[in-house]
Amino acid sequence: MQSAIDHRRSAILRAFSFPALIGAALMGKGYWTCRGRIADPDLGFHLLNAQHILTLHRVPAVETYSYTAAGSPWIDHAWLPEVLYYLAQHALGWRGVFVVFAASAAALYLGVFLLCRKETDDPLAAGIVTIFGGWLAMVGFTPRTQNIGWLCFLAVYAILLHFRAARRGPLWLVPVLFCLWINCHASWPFGFIVFGVILGVGCIGRDIRQLKAVPWAAPERRKLLAVFAASAAALFINPFGYHLVLLPARVALRQQMSVRWVQEYASVDFNDTRGHLVMVVLAAAFLMALLPRKPWRIDDAFLTMLVLYLGLTHVRFLILAGIVLPPILAPQFGKISSYDPAHERRLLNGALLAVVLVVVVWGFPSERFLQAQIKDFFPVGAADYLEAHPQEGNIFNAYEWGGYLEWRLPGVKTFIDTRFDFFEFWSVFQSYLDILTLKNSQALLDRYRVSYLLIPGEVPLSYFLANSALWECIYRDQQAVIYRKSR
Repeated sequence: MQSAIDHRRSAILRAFSFPALIGAALMGKGYWTCRGRIADPDLGFHLLNAQHILTLHRVPAVETYSYTAAGSPWIDHAWLPEVLYYLAQHALGWRGVFVVFAASAAALYLGVFLLCRKETDDPLAAGIVTIFGGWLAMVGFTPRTQNIGWLCFLAVYAILLHFRAARRGPLWLVPVLFCLWINCHASWPFGFIVFGVILGVGCIGRDIRQLKAVPWAAPERRKLLAVFAASAAALFINPFGYHLVLLPARVALRQQMSVRWVQEYASVDFNDTRGHLVMVVLAAAFLMALLPRKPWRIDDAFLTMLVLYLGLTHVRFLILAGIVLPPILAPQFGKISSYDPAHERRLLNGALLAVVLVVVVWGFPSERFLQAQIKDFFPVGAADYLEAHPQEGNIFNAYEWGGYLEWRLPGVKTFIDTRFDFFEFWSVFQSYLDILTLKNSQALLDRYRVSYLLIPGEVPLSYFLANSALWECIYRDQQAVIYRKSR
């Protein structure tokens, strides 16, 4: 009885500690960042997928949302988070989507902070390096299924780091996490890459100049190899079998145009705000490499080079650097605060925790606030018009609006949505770009038998249609315009 009382008292004291305050503030930071990012081009498409899954009791395997690739085989690689987002949206509206989104961001911040805390005794240093990681990880962070996938990556990374440090840990969870991950997002190969680096570099038996080697013992190496193999086998527990396992490789081989045209696949532009933040993190990492407070491990050096290469090459992979780098850099910060666990200021910590809680509760967005973001990003007014005035024939739509139209107007078959790899494989993406950039646009519109178009009003295609006798404008607002073939 006394031990239980002591345990509860210890838990209460930890809840009002300075590290708990830092962790709560970081979670609040992630939560607050999400308030203005509820709109995402993929969101409507994901909600529609989940609605079909729950209605038909099977995962979609054939394209039914567009007319340009209708009937083609298609793999819904993110079906599990889609169901989660849909259930939340069905129960609470857009606030439900925000809850899932904000919870994943807060969990990411907290998880990275806890990893950093294992590497340094200074919670302030751990918090600062977590903020650095957050600058990278939150780039392009919107309500997507990949958020759940990155939480799986964080969990796998945490288990591997724990095993690396303690030579023991719950490795049995790693195959379970990969089984979950492959049903959440196609980013799971990055988990195997990091696993492979930690396992493979651990076979190096001697230091490389200033880089420290910490080799695995033979039993540890055998255990990791067995877990790696079990994780690979666990990937096949999914609705599509080996087809889903091969999907990332197929996408990498055939996704060429979208890499050139889609912004999130571009390399880092150091002239914008995102590039400036990346530059700060790069400078900090470079300085810590030049002036290390403790020797760098060989595997940490490999991981740092890997995630920086991936993030600088494709912006969307900066989140990898945001998760992997902070625990590596945390011990290089040293002690920058005077924190002493024996002299906690619990009253002050409790007061500041209350402030964080009040800000979170006060800042919980209303449905109206979130709907305003949806309206600013998607053509809500144009969709209202099409709902009231249904048009006959095929539509040509802006790709970033495709998912929203599929969710909002399920009876309308779109020209394209944001599944770039899928539409590129079926040559639709090339046609879309040619139409949009006025390369034989009218001939392609005739080829696809397009009867009306829903596009932004300021693109060159809109000017072309406005000056063509073949098309008439039937709707216009500040965001979108609808052209219909003249009768």
